Amino acid sequence: MSANSWRRIGEGDPARTVLAVDFDSTGRPEADFRRLAARLTPGREIWQTTQPVEAEHELLSAADYLSRWRRLPEGPRRIDTVMGYCVGAVFAAALADEIAEAQGERPALLLLDPEPVERQSLYRDFRKTVDTLTVVPEQERSAAIAEVVRVTAADDDFTGLAAQVVKAYETVAGTAFDLLGFEEETSEDLLGLFRSYISYLHAARQLNPEPGWATALALTSADGGPGAVHARAVRRFPADTAALLDTPDVAEAVHRFLWERGA
Repeated sequence: MSANSWRRIGEGDPARTVLAVDFDSTGRPEADFRRLAARLTPGREIWQTTQPVEAEHELLSAADYLSRWRRLPEGPRRIDTVMGYCVGAVFAAALADEIAEAQGERPALLLLDPEPVERQSLYRDFRKTVDTLTVVPEQERSAAIAEVVRVTAADDDFTGLAAQVVKAYETVAGTAFDLLGFEEETSEDLLGLFRSYISYLHAARQLNPEPGWATALALTSADGGPGAVHARAVRRFPADTAALLDTPDVAEAVHRFLWERGA
């Protein structure tokens, strides 16, 4: 399980391992932890989370994700630091607690543009994705967006809301994929990616990261990281959130943080 739960993105001393929590996907516009790892000198032993295959078909719980990720990369190692980007920072706080029980010492926590999950998170990400489906007539896209606005305002059950957002996306994206002539396998892969992302948000919503964040350093973009107000210290950089993990000054700040930890 550990081999499928983690992907190594940085080489270094396994006795001083760093874990990174993020929802990584091919073609994402934001810089990822691989870009950050490539900027760290000297290199670090960094492992990044992977997503459960089951999430492509159903909404998983926070416990499902944490039970997967606490099965750490194989081999003797000490987890020195856990990093989290955006919603990944929510999971990172909980994961640090899980690791503390296993190794007897809590890893340091480093947040990059930390963001709690709100009801509007589902609407925002749904709209951003649907807006890219320009092959679908604008009236149909607008109707789908309006429906998600309606259910976001009316449904107090986050699980139910997440399921409705997935259903709305399947409908409008299915139209787009048919118009583009995608094969069924390709369409299902793309639908599975969106379902997996919504499952990730659904699970993060079940966690309360604020107590853990109170021990953390937060590095944020110019206008990002709304959860940083809960961190013990904050450094803000003149970069947008999409470039944060590929910004030299941010990489230097991460390096210094790890160095102070003895990593």
